[in-house]
Amino acid sequence: MIIFAHGLEGSPNGSKIRALRGAGFEVIAPDFQGMALAERVDLLQQICEEYREAKPVLAGSSYGGLTASIVAMRMPDAFRGLILCAPALHLDEPPVNEGTILVAPKGMKTIIIHGVGDDIVPISCSVAYAERSGKDIVAFHQVNDGHRLAGSHKEIIDAAQLLIGETIDS
Repeated sequence: MIIFAHGLEGSPNGSKIRALRGAGFEVIAPDFQGMALAERVDLLQQICEEYREAKPVLAGSSYGGLTASIVAMRMPDAFRGLILCAPALHLDEPPVNEGTILVAPKGMKTIIIHGVGDDIVPISCSVAYAERSGKDIVAFHQVNDGHRLAGSHKEIIDAAQLLIGETIDS
């Protein structure tokens, strides 16, 4: 099972979510449209609490990646792993402030997929997050793609398969 937080302009039926479902994954994708970051974090945390025993993979794209990274830090034992797709880790909005240091929780395998052609979220933010978190925790994949990662669905599916630990027929 994957709990997926969509981006600021995304929806619960975005292309990454559809690709994961099309590959055979059960994906829970809350609707965060119109919500500020603090509201998104609270809602995502509530949903993740409901599924804690199932040990889902937590995933997020862009603004949803920022949301997922915060929830992962708050609930470090609740997930099999974390997938961040072009995460907007550079934003400074409550509950994140200048002094907040986002890192992957110790022991939580994390995969970051970020496009080298991303003109919305600087790839340097993902690089810094990976360096702070450590190579034993974070696998960082730079892909030849833009912010929406429209050409990188296979990499996202592969990341989910790796973290879930089972092969899903597509």
